[in-house]
Amino acid sequence: PETIAVSGGGKDYANKDLRDGDLKLEGATYVGKDFTQVLANEVSFKGAKMPGCRFYKSNLNNADFTNADLNTASLEDAGLEGTIFDNTNLSGAYISSSFEMVGSIKGADFTDALMPKKTQANLCSRADIDETNSVTGANTRDSLMCE
Repeated sequence: PETIAVSGGGKDYANKDLRDGDLKLEGATYVGKDFTQVLANEVSFKGAKMPGCRFYKSNLNNADFTNADLNTASLEDAGLEGTIFDNTNLSGAYISSSFEMVGSIKGADFTDALMPKKTQANLCSRADIDETNSVTGANTRDSLMCE
């Protein structure tokens, strides 16, 4: 008889431990993949192209997404304490209040990103939002629609 997992099975890379380095993430391309609840603290995603990827409740503390493309990605309820998003394309991304804990957003593009108003206000009060994304040309402050 065939056995079917009802929960916890996940697809793509869900629930995986990415800290061992088995999966090439720096500079890699993963489109629309599921990284739900992965363990990826202190992992480098530098230059990765990951549009539409889902990082729901993932541990991404102190990870590095410098120069990454996370266009339309979901970072809802992810652990993001100290995470670097310098020059990252986050346009159209889904962001929750956990994003307020990130380490750096210099040059990040938040054009059309979806986030709570309070999170937007808190990001607008940061000192590191006055740079421009070298790929998209969007200024971080402007893309956050800060007043």
